[in-house]
Amino acid sequence: MLNVIVSGSHRKSYNFPFRYFFRIIINPEKLYKRQGTHIEILLDTSDSMWRSEVLPEYANYGTNCRVVDGVELCEFPQWVPKYPSGIQQALEALKEILAYIPAENFVSVYTFSDEVIPIVTMSPPTYAYSQLSNVQRGSQETRLYTALNLVKDADEIIVITDGSPTDPPSRVKEFSGKVIFVGVGKYYNESVLKALADQTNGLLYHADNLDELFKIFTESVKEYIGAQRVKVFLTSEFPVNLINYSGNPINLGTLEGPVRIYGYIDLPPNFSGKLLEVRVKYNVLGEEEQEIKKELYITTASSKEDFVQSIDQDIVAEGMWYYNLRNWNEYNLNQTINVLKNIAESTKRLDLLEYTRKLADSKGDTKRLNSEVTKRLRK
Repeated sequence: MLNVIVSGSHRKSYNFPFRYFFRIIINPEKLYKRQGTHIEILLDTSDSMWRSEVLPEYANYGTNCRVVDGVELCEFPQWVPKYPSGIQQALEALKEILAYIPAENFVSVYTFSDEVIPIVTMSPPTYAYSQLSNVQRGSQETRLYTALNLVKDADEIIVITDGSPTDPPSRVKEFSGKVIFVGVGKYYNESVLKALADQTNGLLYHADNLDELFKIFTESVKEYIGAQRVKVFLTSEFPVNLINYSGNPINLGTLEGPVRIYGYIDLPPNFSGKLLEVRVKYNVLGEEEQEIKKELYITTASSKEDFVQSIDQDIVAEGMWYYNLRNWNEYNLNQTINVLKNIAESTKRLDLLEYTRKLADSKGDTKRLNSEVTKRLRK
């Protein structure tokens, strides 16, 4: 069972137009051991994933150097010590992940480079484990957009890559499940992965190396869940503008903890009546679909003072904080952090203050910064 709380920033309107913020909190009342879910893993197998970096003190021994995925690759004598390749680390991490997934669930593993290859589809984790030896080296191509548009839908889709897409940019299809992008190392394109995470209502994780993959997986794909195939439908006679999610319905996929959805509606003067209907549809452990409906209403204020007293300043501030976080970029980062700090201080919300501080500390690392922003927006 889900608990849904819908709140608005104003109880009353007045004789001028204004922006009405709303907040939807969806929280599982009970958690169940994961079963019957489909977890899909897309693994980049392009050339760069197979390279083994040498220890820094041996870098001068490289010959026949070439550029792959924007990275210079060189040949080294056999005696030069090397780190394990990215693909070796990824496969070891995937073995840990497949051993972690409860047996009552299903796994698909695809590799992508110049083509998308299904290693195993809709199979028990133990069988998927046994098929990892079939992963083959790809080419210099990293056709990420193609891969996302070819694979099937699932409850969770995990994409692992260390490079930049080489296929033409395109809008990817809609997924009903949660999409998790993992950018590994120094050379992947964080702007592309951030844009894809925003488009799919997904998350972006940064990993310095693939040793972190198991930790990321267990953090984002929990053993206990509250609901599956969660969709949020929003209905209003006015345009509904979402801040930290996109789409209508909003596909949340598998729900493992509380989710907050922020948005706003620009209302005309003296509006009175129902302004928003929220319907949440979901399944629990394969049972029949359930639905929860909530509505927001507003009346007309008798005076400007009556209007001002009806405002919930906390919801306005939260909405503005997330709105500014969503719209940050590398050119307005300092300004955005100052705005976020001022809003957080006005609310005295310790979590917003702490997160604003973390953003300020990450200013010089755009990979980690993009990751943190997607997680704060949608986690």
